[in-house]
Amino acid sequence: MAKERDFLDEIIDMQQDWQALSHAGSDIVDQFSEEAPVYDPAAYKERPRANSTFCVSGATQNPRACTRCLDVCPVDAIHINGATVRVEDTCRKCGLCAAVCPTEVFMVHKTAPMALYDKIARVATAYEQCYLTCTRALGRLPKPNEVLLPCVGAVPCEVLFDLLCEYPNISVYLPLGICDRCRTSTGEEVFSDAIAQAEEWSGESVGLEVDEKDLVREQKRAYKRSQFVSSMTQAGTRLVSRSVPVLAGTQAVANRLQEHSKQITQMQKVLESAVGTSTGQVRRRVLTRKRRLVMNGLQKYPDLASEMLLAFPQVDVDACTMCGDCTKACTIHALEQDVKGRVLVEASYCVNCGACALVCPEHAIALQEEPAEELVVPDPKAQERRRQRERIAKLKNQGKQTLEKGLDLLEHLDDGN
Repeated sequence: MAKERDFLDEIIDMQQDWQALSHAGSDIVDQFSEEAPVYDPAAYKERPRANSTFCVSGATQNPRACTRCLDVCPVDAIHINGATVRVEDTCRKCGLCAAVCPTEVFMVHKTAPMALYDKIARVATAYEQCYLTCTRALGRLPKPNEVLLPCVGAVPCEVLFDLLCEYPNISVYLPLGICDRCRTSTGEEVFSDAIAQAEEWSGESVGLEVDEKDLVREQKRAYKRSQFVSSMTQAGTRLVSRSVPVLAGTQAVANRLQEHSKQITQMQKVLESAVGTSTGQVRRRVLTRKRRLVMNGLQKYPDLASEMLLAFPQVDVDACTMCGDCTKACTIHALEQDVKGRVLVEASYCVNCGACALVCPEHAIALQEEPAEELVVPDPKAQERRRQRERIAKLKNQGKQTLEKGLDLLEHLDDGN
């Protein structure tokens, strides 16, 4: 239910109208100025760098172990030769390889998981609607509530899941026919699958707009009010200001993103304390950035874990010959062999790529869908903090009741006089 407008909202509208009028002339000048910003699609794209260490196919010398990056590259710019992964100059810089690679072989700074989360969350916090779009669909400089990407498919489903857990106001803006004529021919399938997966996991939905006239540009009411209060603090009693001060709303967004980062760091510390950072063979486990985001979403909403089905490897101990091929395929070391040679799986680190099952010569490993409840890391300190808050609330309530009884007694005594 929408909140009713009050006098403060009217004042905010007056201030924004005045600022828009006072800046109208400078906007016209900017259009003819040599220093005016110019739309350059290349500024939103970046050629990925490959870290061959984490490539499953390279580690196993088995081209069947994983072909995700090869399958999504629209121009066949990725080549895996032995243990080396190479990105050719023909790369379209779409970012799809980084989005689909389970072991995060490809690094693209502009669309790195945490960078994407922060960029989208910053917009979704401040505006009624946050729009994800691509360089081809927009063809101009983005508005403040538009996140411009080389391809919408560059946003992995794991990033979308953690975002949807907190921000239900995310939409995709793609005019009709854009994907049909795009040379990044695999992009539509990639982002359709990513969105569908994130929606299934979170229970929320991503909007879709195809007409620019339908895009909403309004800032959130709470954000505008915090901005106004901050501007009044800095501008004294002036209700209309031509300057735009450093605003409380912006700081609140920054604080929220910092808190998100702290939550992920704390979750990882608890996980490492519970299961260790290394396997029995002293191989350091790798918690991928995308898996951190998934686990962070589940930490905040653990009830979603029972509905999130992930394919974890199950080992048939009778068929297993303890050859170790599966552990070689697991470049993030979620699989290990104990001192007796038995294969063990640490579900929190497993990225469900299935490479271990593909390379097993005895077919002793099979993927089985299970609820993601093991990805919820119990935090004893958090539980203790919750119990302390409950005790404090109980004591406050008891104190309030005692105070009310005392006041009632005083009133009765006063009535008696």
